[in-house]
Amino acid sequence: MCTFTHLCAFWVVIDVYICTSVCTFTHLHLQTCIGYVLDCIEARAQHGFTCAVGGKKMFLFPRIGAMSLDTIERVKYFGLANVSRCGICRRRKGRSAMRTATAHCVQDITNMYDAANTPDTNTRAGQRHRKRARERLHRHGFDHKKRCRLTDHARCCLVQGNRLFAGLCRFERMHVYYIGYCSYLMELLIECVPKQSYAAVHKVVQACHQFRDPFTGKTHPRLPYVLKLTHLTAERRVRAIFYWAHVLGVKAEVVLEPCRVHAQFAVAYLQVILIATRGHRAYTSEELDLIFIQTGRAFFRHLEYLNEIVQRQKLARQHQRHASNPERYAAPTLWQKPATYVHIDVHICT
Repeated sequence: MCTFTHLCAFWVVIDVYICTSVCTFTHLHLQTCIGYVLDCIEARAQHGFTCAVGGKKMFLFPRIGAMSLDTIERVKYFGLANVSRCGICRRRKGRSAMRTATAHCVQDITNMYDAANTPDTNTRAGQRHRKRARERLHRHGFDHKKRCRLTDHARCCLVQGNRLFAGLCRFERMHVYYIGYCSYLMELLIECVPKQSYAAVHKVVQACHQFRDPFTGKTHPRLPYVLKLTHLTAERRVRAIFYWAHVLGVKAEVVLEPCRVHAQFAVAYLQVILIATRGHRAYTSEELDLIFIQTGRAFFRHLEYLNEIVQRQKLARQHQRHASNPERYAAPTLWQKPATYVHIDVHICT
């Protein structure tokens, strides 16, 4: 029995930094490297350890709260099929990304892995069962050849629940929000700016004041341009989104007229998301749902509007080239979203 007065759970965030340019890590090597770290945490997870925090002696039980893996390393470690697959929920083919998907069932995924990796069998029924398990596992977004070994090393240190991999398979903010979201929006904004407005955009960028860190007071370096993405790091892309708010202004006259309102809304919504991911303050569950669910859905909705306008303008230019020289330029076709189902009328004759 523990005689200490302070009993608490100690959350551990695992940061795995692997230099892939020096050494190419395979799936087995990555599982082994992270497994050593998990073994050290698991050794103290059941019986705990003592430490002094703030001058008080405490008895702590380590628990894994997050695994900060890079996008490519997350796909390798958790055995995902590709970078677009998710370890939290499965996206059905033909459904919109704006629609809430069904979460993975832990027991179903475990059973499918067991069936997909059964030894060679000589029976046709066993081979068909294994093939169906592999195909179904791939539809759920996993590679049957790369099974995650998280539960082989960690048991007591995991926070058990209904989430697959104890909810540790999460997207990290740098590649998703700082690089991905900012690049999605900036690429469309650049397409919406006509060439005659380049000088006005450059003038506003040069006139923008330097942003200052609210805690240290240190000024951030200026951005020389926002109309191209070359040599823009993750931090520079985040800074460019706040530059775009000054560039657009109240009327957003530097972009094409159909894109003005959608561009302003998209920049404003993305700013809210970026501020929430900086970690400067704590948010309640209701606030996080408002920011990442409702605000995030509205952000992508305006991105779709911008993308539709840009694609229709490209289609109009292709029509003009085809009309001027049909032999050289083929007639353009507008992409149509495929139907998610086909309705068949069945008449039963009696």
